[in-house]
Amino acid sequence: MGQPPVVLFMRRYFAGILFLLVLVTPFVLRLVMGASTTTAAGSDAVKLVIITAHAEGVRREFAEAFRKYHKEKFGTDVAFDYIAYQSEELRRYLTDKNEFYDKKKTLDVDIAWGGGDYLFDQQLKPFLQPVAIDAALMKEAFPSPMLNGLPLYDLKNKPPYWFGAALSGFGITFNRDVLRYLNLPDPKTWSDLSDFKYSTWVILADPTRSNSAKQAFMAIVERAMADAHDHHESEDVGWARGMGMVRLICSNARMFTDGSSTVPGYIASGDGAAGMTIDYYGRTQVEAVGGNRLGYVQPVGATIINPDPIAMVKGAPHREVAKQFIEFVLSRDGQMLWDKRAGTPGGPQTTNLRRLPIMPSIYKDTRDLVDTDDPFTSSGGFNKSPAREDPTFRIIGELIQASCINCLDELCETRREIMASPHAKELDAKLRMFPFDQAEGNRRMVKYLRAKPVDQLAMMRQWTAEFQDEYKHLREQANAK
Repeated sequence: MGQPPVVLFMRRYFAGILFLLVLVTPFVLRLVMGASTTTAAGSDAVKLVIITAHAEGVRREFAEAFRKYHKEKFGTDVAFDYIAYQSEELRRYLTDKNEFYDKKKTLDVDIAWGGGDYLFDQQLKPFLQPVAIDAALMKEAFPSPMLNGLPLYDLKNKPPYWFGAALSGFGITFNRDVLRYLNLPDPKTWSDLSDFKYSTWVILADPTRSNSAKQAFMAIVERAMADAHDHHESEDVGWARGMGMVRLICSNARMFTDGSSTVPGYIASGDGAAGMTIDYYGRTQVEAVGGNRLGYVQPVGATIINPDPIAMVKGAPHREVAKQFIEFVLSRDGQMLWDKRAGTPGGPQTTNLRRLPIMPSIYKDTRDLVDTDDPFTSSGGFNKSPAREDPTFRIIGELIQASCINCLDELCETRREIMASPHAKELDAKLRMFPFDQAEGNRRMVKYLRAKPVDQLAMMRQWTAEFQDEYKHLREQANAK
């Protein structure tokens, strides 16, 4: 007997069906993630609306823990309506809502949670309102206001506009099976990812869509600037070296994903050998797949530890409950949820969140902690310098877009032809140095940020063409006899 028509249909059109599924899945997920109430509650419950970059496990565990806490302490129930977005989309959402603020006096959101300190301190500030947290809680959560030169909460205003709720580091997630295939050792430093043996095997997130990806790239540039300073060189030269290192890493990229959360998944599946990731995404993927196949490492002396904030949105419809939730997240009970093993006393119910608590005292008792390294004593980081970061951070995504993402094929082909050339060492050194320094980068930033959107598009096309011309010239040199 022949095969049933359904089977024949599936065999014939399987590739097409699979392609359509891949195509529509992001849109379906956006609909699902855009606004989802994660906890059932009674009709009299207060509905807390939170816009967040946090994953589903974080949203669920904190909602369940806070509902229990709030019921016991205040006698009322709370329902959670989470609006989940990547950090850049989160900013756009509030920007769109803000158009109607003067009329409504609310953005219909209570809390913004997660997405990085730069997002909250610079980009979201117009949409936030200050909150006076209990003084004793502030002292326990933040015995020191700084870590490696970086504020752990808003020090510019009293009361603060935002509070670090957890800590985030950035490192490299890698696939040991693929590395064995490529005959490469486990990576230890950012520069390892610039090795040409990684060509087409690096997975990166688009820094114009992900603030965490921006932070990881910024760590490379800041480290290079610090090294230049230590060697009595101009930090502008260090900036160009750092951006050049970013460019070499990008020349090995297979793809740029929309968000940093998806990078470890591609690496786990074998589509990539390594990628730059946030610590908790990397560690969670290692835990899920197994340390024999995957690994995660934070480059020593080149990792920035950032606070991941929480804040109240201006015009919050449920200000009192929103404040209570912020205080719960900063409290010892809330902080233990970040890193306690699921099912242990004080820990989450079902999911290891694998985030670093911002309250230092949590690390004094490491029983049941999933990750026991204390970032306050052994982060291996270097002092973050706002003077180094602030100007570049505002434009680094666009510079990477113009020099790497928009012309990825040309960049990768240029690197291949350079490495096959008898002039490889000389030409690779040219590619390793960005064609202009920080001063020129800052000049472009000011012009770009002041421009209208249509003019920004024209500037981006011009910048991309400049880099394409540079790559064409390098290929001509590589092929010269």
